[in-house]
Amino acid sequence: MWFSNLICYKFKQDVTYAQEDFEKALEQDIFRPCGSQDMTTFGWTKAFGKHGQMLSHFSQDSILVCAKREEKVLPAAVVNEMVAEKIEQIEQQENRPVKKKEKDDIKENILATLLPQAFKKSSLQFAFIDQKSGWVIVNSASFNKAEELLALLRKSLGTLPVVPAFANYDLDLQLTHWLTEFSAPEGFAIGTDAELQEPDDNGAQVKLKQHDLSSDEIKTHLENGKRVTKLALDWRERVKFVLQNDGTLKRLSYAETLKDQNADIPKEDLAVKLDADFILVSEEIKELLEDLTKGLGDDESLES
Repeated sequence: MWFSNLICYKFKQDVTYAQEDFEKALEQDIFRPCGSQDMTTFGWTKAFGKHGQMLSHFSQDSILVCAKREEKVLPAAVVNEMVAEKIEQIEQQENRPVKKKEKDDIKENILATLLPQAFKKSSLQFAFIDQKSGWVIVNSASFNKAEELLALLRKSLGTLPVVPAFANYDLDLQLTHWLTEFSAPEGFAIGTDAELQEPDDNGAQVKLKQHDLSSDEIKTHLENGKRVTKLALDWRERVKFVLQNDGTLKRLSYAETLKDQNADIPKEDLAVKLDADFILVSEEIKELLEDLTKGLGDDESLES
């Protein structure tokens, strides 16, 4: 429930979802385990797992959803070895080379034979929709995985008019400005981790951990033209995170005072605690993002 990586989107228009209709929409794409010939499956599962009954969880203005992926594990080395053995057998027995199409057919047949016996692994992907402010927040460090969840949500709902929340900002410029001035927007403090890179995509990188980012060494890097691509920030001493130039917020860590707020809820009332934690986390994230958006301001302002 404690989102650790954020990929953020904004609705292009106001949205309001009725819980019953939303639930029915998700039921169209409910998760099912892999069949004998499925390599992977992806669908909606209960938002609170075994502690809930619904695919979606509505609380205040937010909606929590959870997508589940199941995939079969077939080590490529094992498959390739079996394909090579089969090709060698044919070439020796029939005294002829095996052409590409036949090699592909051999591989497909071997995969079809192995799939029913393959091990399975599963993973969960959480996201929430903030109907009041128009955020869609995916708990992921990968844009590909976030887009996969959005594609499933779009398929279920029929439409999902969202855009990446920070696509219009030159975050390289913003982060570099903050570190050069060693001054973050109101509510934020600069942390001790950062990554700097020369403007060329293949340019040298400097990775800093637990470092004094106000030091002369850092100033020299910045004066030599390096731009900041990642910067650790502390928001109101409540949430620490790393803001990247692609707009993702990674490695979120929450203050113990936040984590302890719902600690007095009895363990037997885990569904109640999950709801309370969701409200707490979603409200913190929404406030953080509103402050961050306000702090970024007009991305052209730094060019004047």
